[in-house]
Amino acid sequence: MNILNLTEKESQELKKSLMEHGIVFEKKDIRTYESKYFEAITISNIIIKFFVFFCLGLFVILNLIGILLSIIYNSSNLTNPIETLVGIIIISFIICAIFSNINTNKKKELSTIYVNEDNFIFNYCDRIIDTPHLYYNLPYDSLKKIEFIIHSIRKRQVFGSVEFTFNVFGYEVTHAIRFTNLTEIEHLLENKFPSLLNILIIDGKRKNHHEIIKNKQMPISLLTSLALFIVSMLLMIVPYLFNHYSLALGISSVILIITALIIFLSPFLYTYHLIQGTIISSVFIMMGFCVPLFIIEHSNKSFIEYIIQNNEILLLTIFGIVGVGIYMYIISIIIGKLHFILKKKFK
Repeated sequence: MNILNLTEKESQELKKSLMEHGIVFEKKDIRTYESKYFEAITISNIIIKFFVFFCLGLFVILNLIGILLSIIYNSSNLTNPIETLVGIIIISFIICAIFSNINTNKKKELSTIYVNEDNFIFNYCDRIIDTPHLYYNLPYDSLKKIEFIIHSIRKRQVFGSVEFTFNVFGYEVTHAIRFTNLTEIEHLLENKFPSLLNILIIDGKRKNHHEIIKNKQMPISLLTSLALFIVSMLLMIVPYLFNHYSLALGISSVILIITALIIFLSPFLYTYHLIQGTIISSVFIMMGFCVPLFIIEHSNKSFIEYIIQNNEILLLTIFGIVGVGIYMYIISIIIGKLHFILKKKFK
């Protein structure tokens, strides 16, 4: 059982026992140990923040255009533009409050691992209370698994996520770094702990003998992909059978086809961790863009005419804007993964 799955009472009792055995210790500054073994590189979080805030800027511009059109051509009714402007301010504030807190360097120490002789030292966490001055002190032979998940390759350096799994008193202790230089970590393992390469797993394959680790998510991901593909086909075929053309349904179908393809590729690219985000972001895109477009299509008014009279409908595009930002980030990881595979194949 993972230590993070314990109840609060069990967690506190185990923490007390670990401190008594010196496995968990309290220290305000651990920089007196060896230099940092490796630490998080936060460019992944910077990228997603860029996509989200760039799309937020487009959202504001789009809604301001709607307000201007409404004021110019529908000056007799200023209520809707004012309501829309207030909505823009509130939504922008909420988005900024949420996504500005994505860690780009605020809590880097919590992701850092130090090495003292043959021990790994990293921040203690029980998901109950933030304990920045408590640290694990675990010997390298308690490490049972190291797993790399590749994100991209740049200048012959491989970047991605890494998770360490330790065995402590029969419990699993995991420590993950969400985006870091995996090439640097592998070199450090080779130089200091070469025996640990035997437990290194890279995208579901063991480093030394390429044994594929079975993943129970493969059937689920393939079935999910098939289900999304069927729905996308229905969105194309059913309107055609009833001689009803809808741009909104057509766009929704294309989005679902791309999403189905991404999920279908996940067992081969080892991108299972992206499935949930891909589905949620695609739903957001359809909610934010396809739903308003569908409403406008069935209003018997032109697009511009409807926006002039009902500019507040553009506020719904915030869902699509956030969805596009996350979707672009996911696609950038997929492209980076394909780049890594091609480089590895043809080097």
